[in-house]
Amino acid sequence: MPPIAPSAVRYIKLGEHGIWETECLEQGIIRTGLDSVHPATGAERLALCQSGRWDELRQSFVAGGRDPRVATRFAKEIRLFFDDDGTTLWITFAAGRLYWGLLEGLPAEMHTDGVTIVRHVQDGWRGTDLNGEPLRMARLSGDLTQLAAYRATSCNVGAAAAEYVVRRINGQKMPEVERALAASRELCSSLVELMRRLLPRDFELLVDLVFSTSGWRRVGEVGGAQATLDIELFLPSTQERAFVQVKSQTTPAQLMEYIARLEERADLYSRMFYVYHSGDPGTLNHDRVTVIGPEQLARLVLDAGLTGWLIEKRS
Repeated sequence: MPPIAPSAVRYIKLGEHGIWETECLEQGIIRTGLDSVHPATGAERLALCQSGRWDELRQSFVAGGRDPRVATRFAKEIRLFFDDDGTTLWITFAAGRLYWGLLEGLPAEMHTDGVTIVRHVQDGWRGTDLNGEPLRMARLSGDLTQLAAYRATSCNVGAAAAEYVVRRINGQKMPEVERALAASRELCSSLVELMRRLLPRDFELLVDLVFSTSGWRRVGEVGGAQATLDIELFLPSTQERAFVQVKSQTTPAQLMEYIARLEERADLYSRMFYVYHSGDPGTLNHDRVTVIGPEQLARLVLDAGLTGWLIEKRS
């Protein structure tokens, strides 16, 4: 699918408290109400929409007991939905994701309940960007996700949030994010070079600090004072015990040697971490062994806030 370039972006709530979410997402439709519980009235209002008699539609809401301002908003929301020629991007939130779609050219039709109308979404609702990445709410800007708290049925999305969501759907990052990612990659590359200049004891300490910031507790040193050092760890949340093999240089043969040690200690440790900054440990396929190389370790150092510590060690 080519990048989308909608003329407008609108948020819509799929029923009060999301009661139509499942139906709409599964059937690839948008369903919206005509503010009526009577099929006869619903049919009359649909006829007004079909003939473009929007002021009469508004007046029907007023006659039904709605405040004139609310009636005006209802009529406008329905008109925007009814008249959309497929160039408006519609978004909604459900099950922790953003879903989006463009409407087909087919006109609105009455739902089987007789009081709501539906339109079909081109190729159905999508919960991923154009690269196939899930659009999880937790990873979206708060300026956008705050729409989930909107109390009415639908609304226009502001210019900044609209630009943001279109870029996210197209799989494009904001310029400032691209700059931050480039700077992060450059910093991690520098951290790798700094790590490779550490003495074995300092490298072990760095690894120890990385694990301690993620919840693991160091309970002992297995290997003793040597260039290759084991660290014994305990994770209180899961009661797991593990040991970390810290290597400056490594080879596939060395990794296999320490995997054998893990098997010998199976009654004591549930897993092993093998951490190195130089060399090549080869290919690994072992569900109880996690290999952490220099690039991944650099990202962990950055996330743990240990960049300053590492720079100071090599200053």
